[in-house]
Amino acid sequence: MSTIGDLLGLDIQYYVYTDFEGFKALVDAIGGVDYEVEKDMKWTDNADGNRYDIDLKKGYQHLDGDKALQYVRFRHDAMSDFTRTERQRNFLKAVAQKMQSSWNLLRMKQILESVTPYIETNLTPQDMLKLGMLGLEVKMSGSAQVPPMELLRSSNGGAAVLEISDEDKLREYVQEQLATDESATVSGEADGTDSGRESGGGTALDSGSGGQSSEAAAP
Repeated sequence: MSTIGDLLGLDIQYYVYTDFEGFKALVDAIGGVDYEVEKDMKWTDNADGNRYDIDLKKGYQHLDGDKALQYVRFRHDAMSDFTRTERQRNFLKAVAQKMQSSWNLLRMKQILESVTPYIETNLTPQDMLKLGMLGLEVKMSGSAQVPPMELLRSSNGGAAVLEISDEDKLREYVQEQLATDESATVSGEADGTDSGRESGGGTALDSGSGGQSSEAAAP
C-alpha cells in the first residue's frame, strides 16, 4: 500500500489480497457473468499440472469462475501483459455490474462468506458487508492502465524492464482518471444494461506468480 500510494499520490487505506481460487469463488458466488470473448484462447500450463489450462472459444457466452479465470489470465496477444491487464479491467467492470444487481445485493452476506476463505484484507467482515450494501449508490471513477503507455520507457539495464519517465505527470494522470465519472456505464443489471459488452473497468494488479493477485483501493 505504501509503495503504490507513494507512487500514485494516494492515501490507500484498505486492501484485498486473493489468489486464483478466490477469484473463481467470487464469480461463481454472483452466478457467473455473461460476456463477449473476443477471440479463441488456448494455452497449456504444465507448471501447475494443467490445473489452469486455457481453452475458450470466441463469442458471447456465460463464464463461470473457471472460465472467467481462463479469460483474465490469457496473455498471448501482440501487447502481452498490456492487453491482459486491459482484459482484466474490462471483466472486473462486468463483475461490478453484476454485483450491483438487486438480486446480488440481497445475497451479499452469502457472497462474502463464499469468498472469505480465499482472501486476506484489513477490512472487517462488517465493513465489507456495509460497503457491499452501498453497491447501488457507488460511483465509478475513470479506469485505465497505470502508468499509461506514454509515461513508460525501457530501462538501460539490458533486461526487459520498464520504468516511469515522469512521476509528477503520473500523479496528475491518476487524479484526472479519479475525476472521471463512469457511473452511467456501470449501472449493472439493476437497469437492464448488458455487462458483457462494455469496455473499461477497474485496475487489476497481478503479481505474475503463484496464482496470486492483489488490489489496493483508495477511499
